[in-house]
Amino acid sequence: MKCKYLDHQICIRTTGEFRLCCISREESQQYNIQTHTIEQWLNSDTHRTALKLMSEDVFPSACEKCEMEEKLGVVSMRQKTRVYGPGISHLDIRFGNNCNLQCVMCHPFSSSSLLQEHKKLGDQSPWGTIQVESLDWYEDNLADQLASIPTLKEVYLTGGEPMMVKGLDKFLKKLDSSVAIRFNTNGTIYNKRILDELSRFDYVNMCFSVDGIGKVNDYIRYGSNFDEIEQNLKIAIDKGFEVSLGPTVQIFNCLYMQELYDFAKNYNIKVYENFLITPDHYALQHAVIDLKKDLIMFKEYTNELANKQEKENLIRITKVFDNSRNIKIKDYLPELCRYYDFD
Repeated sequence: MKCKYLDHQICIRTTGEFRLCCISREESQQYNIQTHTIEQWLNSDTHRTALKLMSEDVFPSACEKCEMEEKLGVVSMRQKTRVYGPGISHLDIRFGNNCNLQCVMCHPFSSSSLLQEHKKLGDQSPWGTIQVESLDWYEDNLADQLASIPTLKEVYLTGGEPMMVKGLDKFLKKLDSSVAIRFNTNGTIYNKRILDELSRFDYVNMCFSVDGIGKVNDYIRYGSNFDEIEQNLKIAIDKGFEVSLGPTVQIFNCLYMQELYDFAKNYNIKVYENFLITPDHYALQHAVIDLKKDLIMFKEYTNELANKQEKENLIRITKVFDNSRNIKIKDYLPELCRYYDFD
């Protein structure tokens, strides 16, 4: 069994820590772009052990999402037919957690705005007592190390919100225009410097992380304004970028996905679903039974018996967020509220 991400990609999370891939769930380890070289990471016990297990047709424990999807008969990220290699051909980079949104399913490690809310909530915070500060590890010498990989073919940029990364335009300048750029954005920010730099590349895919239309997205990705997102989406299309949508499919938007598909069809763009696994209380497998029965799509993700505790967690955390943000879920997702007692 092979995994192109292990063999040919370097993934770096918002803290600067190397990871097996963007969806892997290994424990934190010492290898960090700020203290270790790429070669040291590739020769680390974490990376070498994962490769060994894969060669023996065993999924490392960190690779549970791909293992689960393949058992369900769903095409996993590992199985997607994209060509990687030879050598390290792909980068997956998060230059920090700077972000202007407070998405319900996100984490302070990935959003500086959620970090501020976490501190404000204190004992009520759904993230408990985690200790994290604002993260911004971009430095020119680190960017040089990454941009100088001789076999580099593609760079994937996400965050945080990459439109907020100080120095991102300088990093892009270091790359040859033949390198393919995949850019994941929440779509709320117009950054002329970055957009102008992206325009010189032969290929740019700009994926908008949008979880619904109008109020649905504005609730899930709190702080967003869907009208502004649509305007920025039009700008990206006019610049000739390949534009797509990347929703995180979960309990909160499962009833509204058809509206998103219709929106994408209107703009003739593709939708690439990311099925949420954690936090567990938002995952489709833990939806209440009546909601599962009424779902028309995503049935393969609803076979598991729901955990009652996760339902209670969903209701409790939703109330915490609504109180903190001075909003009510029923004003945004009234159809979903038929299945849950959020009052």
